[in-house]
Amino acid sequence: MQRSLVLMFCLLVPNLGAQEPSQPPASSPEAPYVEREEKQFNFFPGGKIEILAGVPGNLRIVGWQKGSVRLETEKIVYYLPTESAKALLQKSPIRVRYNQTSATIRISGSPEPPATMEFNLTLYVPGEKTDIKIRMDRGDLSVDSINGWVEATVGQGSLEASSMAGYFSGNTQRGDIRVEMSGSRWKGLEFAAMTQQGSVDLILPVAYSAALQLETRNGKIAVDYPPQIVEGEETPPDIIILKNAQSLKAAVGDGGAPIKLVTFSGDVTLSKKEGK
Repeated sequence: MQRSLVLMFCLLVPNLGAQEPSQPPASSPEAPYVEREEKQFNFFPGGKIEILAGVPGNLRIVGWQKGSVRLETEKIVYYLPTESAKALLQKSPIRVRYNQTSATIRISGSPEPPATMEFNLTLYVPGEKTDIKIRMDRGDLSVDSINGWVEATVGQGSLEASSMAGYFSGNTQRGDIRVEMSGSRWKGLEFAAMTQQGSVDLILPVAYSAALQLETRNGKIAVDYPPQIVEGEETPPDIIILKNAQSLKAAVGDGGAPIKLVTFSGDVTLSKKEGK
């Protein structure tokens, strides 16, 4: 009888072991560490700002009706414990040098893998007149409601511009371009933007005057814009097709300053602005 009980116990032991809970999965990576800060200083309309961003992140620049500059920053560090992330950000600050007519904003830093970081900036500047030079390694750029001389170079990221005036020159190696005009005409010397790889969207008010030069080296041009009236007749824009390349040159309204948009690989769309 005793031998039977011992045998039954031996048979039950493996089954009891199989019912033990499995080991918990490995812990998930640290949650991103985020710091936010703000800075504001007096700045005269007509001043010049240079932005050099060597850290990935998005940049949004907005014109406002104030004689000052406001910088809002969001700094994010991934895959590091909190204390290590804080130490990293202390070594990689945003350096801002300024007076009332000029300012320079520099962002640099490179953490050891697998850690990564990004700095997202929103910059408010006098919209009446501010000249801006921008160089970004990676991230999306948005510029809104600014009259000035604006030059932008982006390594990888999209370009978006709206309600601009003056002069604009934008270039991205890889990213889409979206341009939305307002008012009755382009008031300035020229608007020009180019992407090596990405789509281009140009949105114009129905009653708008400018000289359009749109081109894709490998893609198609689509037009959803009212045809122009020439000598009493509707004249749709003429799209020239040469193998994989297409181009459109046309004056809308009374013509005027040129709007030049080029993509080396991607489609181009011209459309009308909805609403007022």
